[in-house]
Amino acid sequence: MASSVSIARIPAAPDGSKQGIDDYLARGGSLDDLEIMPFEGGWLPPKDWPVLANQALQGLAGEVVRTIEPNTESDPAAILTLFLSAYGNMIGRGAHFEVEGGRHFCKIWPVITGESGKGRKGTAQDRVNRLLREVDLNWYYNCQAQGLSSGEGLIYHVRDRKTKEGKDGEEIVVDEGVVDKRLMLTEPEFAGPLTVMQREGNNLSVALRMAWDDTTLQTLTKNSPERSTKSHVSIAAHTNKEELIKHLTSAKLGGGVGNRFFFLLVRRSKELPFGGEGDTFSDDLLSRLKDAVTFGRTERHIPISETKETTGHSAADLWRAVYSDLSSPSPGLFGVVTGRAEAQVRRFATTYAALDCSPEVRMDHLLAGLALWEYSKQSSYLIFLGKTGDTVTDDILQALQDVADDGMSRTELMHHFNRNIKAIRIRSSLLQLKEDGWARAEKVNTGKPGPNEERWFACAPE
Repeated sequence: MASSVSIARIPAAPDGSKQGIDDYLARGGSLDDLEIMPFEGGWLPPKDWPVLANQALQGLAGEVVRTIEPNTESDPAAILTLFLSAYGNMIGRGAHFEVEGGRHFCKIWPVITGESGKGRKGTAQDRVNRLLREVDLNWYYNCQAQGLSSGEGLIYHVRDRKTKEGKDGEEIVVDEGVVDKRLMLTEPEFAGPLTVMQREGNNLSVALRMAWDDTTLQTLTKNSPERSTKSHVSIAAHTNKEELIKHLTSAKLGGGVGNRFFFLLVRRSKELPFGGEGDTFSDDLLSRLKDAVTFGRTERHIPISETKETTGHSAADLWRAVYSDLSSPSPGLFGVVTGRAEAQVRRFATTYAALDCSPEVRMDHLLAGLALWEYSKQSSYLIFLGKTGDTVTDDILQALQDVADDGMSRTELMHHFNRNIKAIRIRSSLLQLKEDGWARAEKVNTGKPGPNEERWFACAPE
């Protein structure tokens, strides 16, 4: 029998701020005094905005965010994820974890989603870059680019050395290739790559999947084939919700690309009419960050720890407990973009561990990874709920929502599309909406001779 879920309402700290369970207990609070409420729904969706738990600000990453955040209008969630993404690229093919013989490196691909001109997405990127410039000048000047447009272009920036055999059998270097194959791509307008992925013959989506999965990148063109082995590509993209919904379809992102990225809603954290002050990073923080880069660049497998901690449980115990929920599928585009939860959380947790120069993922690293994923999951829910990624199906759902309790027959839906969509296509979409729990059918007595009419109604997803 599945155990029920309960929610504990934790009171605010004495200064009125929110606090976690650890802070509450440290101040002398008792579990017996907490208000406990039953919850049978498994996962509690957000009401209007995602919440970033304090656990996500663990260790060195948390120190970086707390140093930058007071001086900028940028969202702490944006600062955090852009820092983790950049650090993960900076350490290259060093720290990793292994699953069934495959290696997963710290490639973290966030899509920062906020209101254009108000989300302060670019400001967060600039703040993080200024910090990392003080850590690795070579990476800062030579390993960053933007402008994803084709698979060939991506591979070219991390291409292998190319040679050919001369007339006398000697090796002739045609192209020296790229020695440092760390590539940190910043995409300030994510709609651009989404659009080019849809063009006939464009292989960008294939190249992106290979880059995230850590397989050999190659083009098979006859005249100028390119190839890249042991590359390390990271992408940090910026967009707004309207552009994302407009350009995102199952054809563009649903074919295995969407869940390589993870999505975060961000907004301006505060108003600073004259701009924030410059960040002052202590020598100690910079020294520890440089040590973390050195540690992370050393090739090593970072497993989840089996060592029992003060709670009496290990990180591995926690991983076993959450794995099933992380693996559970969800319908629609929300399900598509959250479909690699297990791999994403492991990448987050491994990155947190590397930042702590830890040879294992401890409980706090895994909790941090889970907290960041929870923020992304809540963001994805608010962005993509009610979207299937199929334009016809989404149009039908919107039409059903617009008529509310009146519902629509299939004939009325045919007229909605000016009879330009075939009946079998409409029926297929309706059955998919029914299976996903977003629409239901009822037989309605119209008072006319003949059988009852089948009418379709929108409903909230289960």
